[in-house]
Amino acid sequence: MERYDEKIELYFDLKDSPESTREAYRRRMKTFLAYMQKHNRPIDDIDEEDIQQFILHLKKERSLSAGTINPRLFTARP
Repeated sequence: MERYDEKIELYFDLKDSPESTREAYRRRMKTFLAYMQKHNRPIDDIDEEDIQQFILHLKKERSLSAGTINPRLFTARP
């Protein structure tokens, strides 16, 4: 994950993102990565289906609405 941290920070530096945005993004990434780890999916092997399964998890298991999920996915994407 460390090699990705540098890329993410570079992205935010280039966008001049405030620390609050960076922190929100970090929390979302930790949630996603914890989900992937729970399902034994290495970060280098994550594909579109994994993301779709995570979205379903947020909808079904966490009872989040599309209006809540969409900003989590699209707020800040490097």
